[in-house]
Amino acid sequence: METKASYLIVGTFTLALLIGLVSAVLWLAGVELDEEFAYYDMYFEGSVTGLKVGNPVRYRGVPVGVVTDMKIDPENVERVKVTIEVPNETPVKEDAVAALELQGITGVAFVQITGGTQESPDLKRVPGQGNPVIQSKPSQLQEVIDAAPELINRFIALIGSASELLNAENQENFGTAMANIKTITGSVAEGSQDIQTVLTEGATAIRELRATAVDARKLVGTVQTTLDALTAETTSTLGEARTAIGSIRGLSDSLSGEFTGIGPEAREMLAALKQAADALGKSQQELTVLIGENREPILNFTSAGLYEFTQLVAEARVLVNGLARVTGQFERDPARFLFGDSQQGVGVR
Repeated sequence: METKASYLIVGTFTLALLIGLVSAVLWLAGVELDEEFAYYDMYFEGSVTGLKVGNPVRYRGVPVGVVTDMKIDPENVERVKVTIEVPNETPVKEDAVAALELQGITGVAFVQITGGTQESPDLKRVPGQGNPVIQSKPSQLQEVIDAAPELINRFIALIGSASELLNAENQENFGTAMANIKTITGSVAEGSQDIQTVLTEGATAIRELRATAVDARKLVGTVQTTLDALTAETTSTLGEARTAIGSIRGLSDSLSGEFTGIGPEAREMLAALKQAADALGKSQQELTVLIGENREPILNFTSAGLYEFTQLVAEARVLVNGLARVTGQFERDPARFLFGDSQQGVGVR
């Protein structure tokens, strides 16, 4: 009875020790037995060299899970299907993108998840399919590896072009060019004093130009002030002209009223003038008819009779002058005119 009791105690102690060891290992490993996980699939085109089950999965650089499975996609042999495991509360969005990255050039490959905006909905499983699928893209290292052949070809072509450029003839030309450059630099060194003089004169010219610019700025300010004054005077003149135009308009209105008042008299005067013009025109017509009817006598008169009439007028003018002198003598001294100069004066001694 005592032996059976000791076996029970030893077995219980051993079982308790094993449970304690397992609990300690799980505690030290940070394993949470009640944690739930989510699984996602992703497809990579090309090689996934370096990636294996158990490698880490990082979301924006933060470790969130591990790779649980990887195999060739049975539906498309050109792709590799990779399954990852992350905690269920990891916010994987629909616009998240997965890529393969290396921890260093020769380090461990891992899955890096980037993207995922706040506005994007959570990535969920499509009914009828397996795990939700995260979009993938080639890794930067893969892009470098893919582009390496083209870069190598370009580098080889560049080496060939450089070899052609540096042939013997071009090397000789390059040597000649360097010799010419040396000669030019020597000439420049010899003429450094002249160059210094030119630079000094240039600095002086720049100072003078700067002073001229200052004077020009002052002149522009003066011109601006003058223009402002002229503008003010012009404005004042325009105001006075506007006032004068207003006065002229008022005077015009007044004259218009006055002319309106004498309108009847002016119309009577114009009517009288028209009658006079009509009468004058009628007289002119009658005179024209009269001249036409007596044209020949008038021509005879103007050719011969007019000369005789002129002589008659001249003789008549002489006769009138003589009568005027006689009349004057009679008026001054009628007795002397009638009886002559009969009285003799007494001589004075």
